Amino acid sequence: MATLILHDLASDKRAGDLARLIESLASEGKRVAVWVADEGRRKIFDDWLWTFDRLSFVPHGVWQPGMDPSDDPVVLLGSEANPNGATVMVVGDDLPPEDWARSFDEVHDLIPPGPAGEQRRVWWQGWSAEGEQ
Repeated sequence: MATLILHDLASDKRAGDLARLIESLASEGKRVAVWVADEGRRKIFDDWLWTFDRLSFVPHGVWQPGMDPSDDPVVLLGSEANPNGATVMVVGDDLPPEDWARSFDEVHDLIPPGPAGEQRRVWWQGWSAEGEQ
């Protein structure tokens, strides 16, 4: 059963908090798959990881179906795969496929304030309860 870790956001803006979370997980030596379902957002976030902090470096790659497995400790992807042998999945945008998310040891999501965040939290509660059966 995957351990679910929800992080409350102060605003609807995710990119900065997402980058810091991924940086922290990678610095702990964890291999991370970052679910970014939208290809355009995946490209933008790839650029953001290179530039969000002048003093930081988050070694990562963007993976797509048909590519070879990855040695990168962090991969951005939008399909159900685990090309770098990640044990941690971080949700970068839309909610991931349920069964695939369960294949990781840890799942992290950032919860925005307000109704959108509450809807997301309810979805995760259902996901957690279903996994305990």
